[in-house]
Amino acid sequence: MRFRNAVLALLAATLLPLLAHAQPVSYSGTLVSGSPATGSAAGFSWFLDQGAGISFWQFSANAGDTVTLSVNRLNGNFDPGLSLYRGTTTADVSAFSSTGNWGGLTFVAGLDDEHAAFMTPGPNGDPFGSFAITTSGLYTVAVGGSLSTDAGSYPFRITMTDVAAVPEPETTALLALGLGVLAMRRRRRAG
Repeated sequence: MRFRNAVLALLAATLLPLLAHAQPVSYSGTLVSGSPATGSAAGFSWFLDQGAGISFWQFSANAGDTVTLSVNRLNGNFDPGLSLYRGTTTADVSAFSSTGNWGGLTFVAGLDDEHAAFMTPGPNGDPFGSFAITTSGLYTVAVGGSLSTDAGSYPFRITMTDVAAVPEPETTALLALGLGVLAMRRRRRAG
């Protein structure tokens, strides 16, 4: 009995500190198309996969939409990086990966330095890119620091633009033709 109690005490002493430091993902907000939002992130968090310094955002999109994401630094010392994932999560931030699947999220792509820096002087550029959405649902955006001048916390502005898929003219013409055929059949039966 003593041995069992000693083993349980040792396990509790080992696991409790780990559980006490668990930090689930907390979303900073929901991105709305065309409405900029502001957040802050740690200077090297994205580059070093340090989830505690990442700012997480979510948005909803439909298959066929084109989503454009843009992050502008609001301090010249910040070098932002961005990762896009399909899904949302409450996983522990220590599992964060800027370049792969984690916590039930499916990695879509990463952005870093596609545009010139919004504020200068500063290291590198700012993330900017468009994505064709293949699956309807919720998406997660992770913004953090890449090669900033230091590990401090820095402000940024993020903008998401969602352009809904427009049906091809052929699709619209085919729909109109089908409705016309149905209308002609209805007239014949009525008359």
